[in-house]
Amino acid sequence: MSADIFISYKSEEEAVARRVRQVLEENGFSCWMAPDSIPSGSNYMKQIPQAIDSCKAMIVLVSEKSQHSVWVKNEFSQAVTKEKPVIPLVIQNCELEDEFRFSMSTMQQVHAWQNEEEALKKVVRDLRSMLGKDGGEIRITVRKKPDYRPVIAALIAVAAVIAGLVFFLNRPASRTENKPAETTGPEVYHSEILPYFMAGSFSTAEEAASFGGEITSFPKAVSLLAFLRNPKEEPAFAEKISAKIQNLVPDQTADILLDGVMIDGRVRFFAYNNGWGDSDDVHVRWRMIPGDAVPEFSALDAVRNGSETVRVKSGEASPVMDARIDFTEILNWARNNQIPEYQTIFSLLAETDYDGRPSSAAIMFSYDRETDSIVGLYGGANDEVLETTLHAFLDVDNPPEELRFYSRETPVLRGIGKIETVIIPTKSCSFTVSGNYLIGGNEFHTEPYDVSVRVPYFNSAALTAGGQLTRALFELPAEDTASMRKMCRQYQYDVFSILPADAPVG
Repeated sequence: MSADIFISYKSEEEAVARRVRQVLEENGFSCWMAPDSIPSGSNYMKQIPQAIDSCKAMIVLVSEKSQHSVWVKNEFSQAVTKEKPVIPLVIQNCELEDEFRFSMSTMQQVHAWQNEEEALKKVVRDLRSMLGKDGGEIRITVRKKPDYRPVIAALIAVAAVIAGLVFFLNRPASRTENKPAETTGPEVYHSEILPYFMAGSFSTAEEAASFGGEITSFPKAVSLLAFLRNPKEEPAFAEKISAKIQNLVPDQTADILLDGVMIDGRVRFFAYNNGWGDSDDVHVRWRMIPGDAVPEFSALDAVRNGSETVRVKSGEASPVMDARIDFTEILNWARNNQIPEYQTIFSLLAETDYDGRPSSAAIMFSYDRETDSIVGLYGGANDEVLETTLHAFLDVDNPPEELRFYSRETPVLRGIGKIETVIIPTKSCSFTVSGNYLIGGNEFHTEPYDVSVRVPYFNSAALTAGGQLTRALFELPAEDTASMRKMCRQYQYDVFSILPADAPVG
């Protein structure tokens, strides 16, 4: 459902965005605002661009923080590209960054940091004029709530000092692993390094400890799971949560995946390089596997067995098989033998084990009674789907020594708790990571972990069996490598694609 106004804001300024939304709705405008307007289970990466496309205007909340938000920048940029009317609502007295200053130079900014009520009235008047809505009295029933943050901050500081003093006076002479329960201050008493989708399944340190096995390579994201204990009655505030990054080495190896598709009797397989290094001598084999009691059709001779060696650069694709099959003989056989629908008549399987990492893709041919035709179903070992929550991105090209994590509220440790920090690198890499926590005025650390993270070059939709990129490449001539290269770049993996709408990102 389309809305009049798209509200773009930094998640930490959600309270201001909600006040703006309430005023607009009171004055007859419908609003789209994440995450409220995103249906449960929906792909927010699709919902947000669609909402911008269908909205009539955008309000972007401008502050020092929002100017550094990738989400706000992307939303603002898309609205400008789509020529949507944009009202910059400046909620903080701050200097505009170059990117915002240039884009907003022709826009009428509304400053809310001096007088929010008058600013909101002006926004309503401007939107009525832009969208041709009837005028009338402007309703403003919300008021900015008193700012208790200084008081809260002072209380937190006092509590932190007290907790820190108590801990200092009672701390043991040296820190050891797995301290006994009678310890006198907060501590990290267990930690695990896990793929994030697994980390979420462990609610206690005992569950995590019983997992067993050694994991060194992780898909897309890595989670540092730390269980903490605060035996004191008074709460301990986590003033700082970070991860120390050391010995980071980019993974420049190739990662070869296969995918295939059949359209109008023409079958094509492609070898994709989903890694960050070029590949040489990629040997791809294919073979036809008949179903039970299926004869050897002469039409399949062209695809029965074969192989090809190709070279695939990082982020590109190379065709490894291209054949046309006349299904007349096979179709008549399926009709005469009353083959059940979608029973596999034969499978065409492509395989490679480049650099010791096997990959396969298959097209299973069966009879579709409704259309009276032979159809292909797709499968393989490349359709990995992961759902993770990310808290911070690791720029592999410019890695920081310390990766900071932020939450909307200051975490408070009472008794037993856990802190789960998730790192998503922008490229495949290996590094050493340890968790750092400032709790109750004292620093605590997990042990260091050596990890390797495999970040794909292509997005997940591109290389699912018979995926979008494969179908797009199918339409291009095999010799048009320039167009293939350009097409592959359009399907490059986006690190934001696995972020839930409400994930706090450092």
